[in-house]
Amino acid sequence: MSADAPLADFEIRSGAQRGSRLTLFPNRLVHQAAGALETVPLAHLASVRVAFERDARKLNWAIALALVALGCAVVAPPLQHWFGALGARLGAQGRSESLDALVASIFASLQALAGLLPWLAALLGATAAGLGAFFALGSTSLTLAFAATERRFEVRGRNGFLHEFAETVSDQLAARR
Repeated sequence: MSADAPLADFEIRSGAQRGSRLTLFPNRLVHQAAGALETVPLAHLASVRVAFERDARKLNWAIALALVALGCAVVAPPLQHWFGALGARLGAQGRSESLDALVASIFASLQALAGLLPWLAALLGATAAGLGAFFALGSTSLTLAFAATERRFEVRGRNGFLHEFAETVSDQLAARR
């Protein structure tokens, strides 16, 4: 086998580095992106790590947004009724004083804003569901550790091909030691 024959390659199809490719040669690892080429000699590589991970922050945000959506959905009807009743009570008194008319229009505006709360609750609920889906999907990451730093490549979801690629890299790394 020549030094230029690749042992394995992996195309990153999702995540921040979408469209780039990792290629393993007997003595180096090459990362090719649209506008960049990075070559890492295997002699400089200390370790290889591959893991499936879920971002707990996405789950926390999903729960928080779902609770806020539930709160908006629960308080919207009572607020609409309350502001409507207050505005009607001022209007039923029959006085046409400018202050009473101003307060009645403020209550009418607040009633209209309370009518928007169910829409806000639906939007927040959909956002919470999306964040929950991204949490459940997770990501598979390949981390290359060097003496002073590390390089991380991440794809969405469970990716067996990245696991196989990492095994090939670690086998090649072990064979060099």
